[in-house]
Amino acid sequence: MGRLFNKKKFVFVFGLLIGVIIMGGASYALNEIQSSSVSYKKKDGTITTVKQALDDLINTSLSRIDELDEKVTDYEKGIHYLADVVKVGEYVAYDAGEWNETKEKPKSQGEFGGYTDGQSKNDSVEWCYSNSHTTSLKGWRVLSKNETTKTVTIIHAGQPECYYHGTNPTESITKLNDRAKNQYLNQIYAESAHAMNYGDAYAITGDGGATSETLRNTGSLYWLTNSGYPTGLYYVWYDGSIHSDETNSFGFRPVIELKAKILTTGQGSDKVGNNKAWQLVKPQ
Repeated sequence: MGRLFNKKKFVFVFGLLIGVIIMGGASYALNEIQSSSVSYKKKDGTITTVKQALDDLINTSLSRIDELDEKVTDYEKGIHYLADVVKVGEYVAYDAGEWNETKEKPKSQGEFGGYTDGQSKNDSVEWCYSNSHTTSLKGWRVLSKNETTKTVTIIHAGQPECYYHGTNPTESITKLNDRAKNQYLNQIYAESAHAMNYGDAYAITGDGGATSETLRNTGSLYWLTNSGYPTGLYYVWYDGSIHSDETNSFGFRPVIELKAKILTTGQGSDKVGNNKAWQLVKPQ
């Protein structure tokens, strides 16, 4: 955003306009009379000169321009497009709400669970796979961004719940994507939602091998939908590597595409204690 006004140009144009008005309306030579010597009575009864009136008008206008300039500067300092300032991997203070029921860890095809009533959906649940690790990651992180379209895509940093996949990958893929849309879509800020897929995970490193990159390696096991790849379900192992299909209860990571041109006021705390999460401005 540039500055709204050029003060010097304003004074020049304003002065030129006043000069034209005075010259056009005068019926006598201007060189025989000076604005400082011409006086008139104002509405409040006070006496002033033409020169003083013009000076007051210009000063008042410039004062208002200064006020506007100051407001614009404050706006530029405090509010930005999220896509322009955030980095991939950083946290965003997105809020998906809380669970309103308690569900045990799932044990059958198509079931979700592992959370308790009142628990934040921004938090992570305990292990989903028997004897597996529990991730300490929670909240929402930037998965990708586009500065041209001013769009940002975020992903749950950990696993907000568990899902059990048995023998029906088509059903599981549908259920995982529907779950993302129905349980994590904060319609104030979000445009769309889906379950993390193979393409999302692969793009983080450019391959499917083991990695220490925590955007993919959360320390726990979780599902990936196929995203146009060969039919089937995928999952991420402890070491961050990608594998195909399995029968068990793993974690689930929703992905959220935020609305275009979302603004931020800077970094602060989110709902689960990350203190460097980018704060979101409610769209008008």
